[in-house]
Amino acid sequence: HRARPSTFMEITPAAETASSDKPFTFSVAETTRVATKLTWHTGKAAWVFGTSFLLLVVPLIIQLHREESMMALEQEQLSVLNSGGGVSEPAK
Repeated sequence: HRARPSTFMEITPAAETASSDKPFTFSVAETTRVATKLTWHTGKAAWVFGTSFLLLVVPLIIQLHREESMMALEQEQLSVLNSGGGVSEPAK
C-alpha cells in the first residue's frame, strides 16, 4: 500500500476584488479592435467562399448547360429525321 501524505496542500481561488461588482463595459479601443478583427475574418471567409465557388461550382454549371444544349440539339435532329423532313434526293 502507498502511504498517504500526512499534509495536504489546500488550493483555494484568489479572493475576488470589489471591481467585479461593476457592470462589464467595452472601451472604444477594444470595440474598434474587435470590429476590425471581425471585418478581417469575415472578408477572408467571403474570399475563400467566393474563390471556391468560382473554381468548383461555375465549371459544373457550364458543363451542365453544355450537356443540356447537346441533348436539345440531338432531340431536334431526331425529330427532323423521324418526321421525314430534311433534304430530299433529286429526281433522276
